[in-house]
Amino acid sequence: MNNTVATTPLTETELLDRVRQAWADVLDLDSADEVPEDVNFLEAGGSSLLLIMLWEELDPLTERSLKVSDLFQHSTVKAQVALLADPTGADEGLTELGARNRGGLLGRARRDQLVSE
Repeated sequence: MNNTVATTPLTETELLDRVRQAWADVLDLDSADEVPEDVNFLEAGGSSLLLIMLWEELDPLTERSLKVSDLFQHSTVKAQVALLADPTGADEGLTELGARNRGGLLGRARRDQLVSE
């Protein structure tokens, strides 16, 4: 659902700054400097609903088709920067936790969605 495609690819440094700022906004932190680069989004205080808000912030930063499930699989700032920087959509930035828990986390997100409806 990438409606606003980035016209020029962002550098990895620009992506890092944008991803950290998006995390800070979604997690309601005072500064992007407070965002850890190697901590899982859920461990940093996020939730499945906040991850959807994060996806809305990050989707316009890439030319590829970004899915919410991609962010579950690439659950750290560093992994998300690698994901956004790769227009082919390879899973090189897939975190071990994301790979191990992707089914459980996605199942939990679906349960949360059903409960809230």
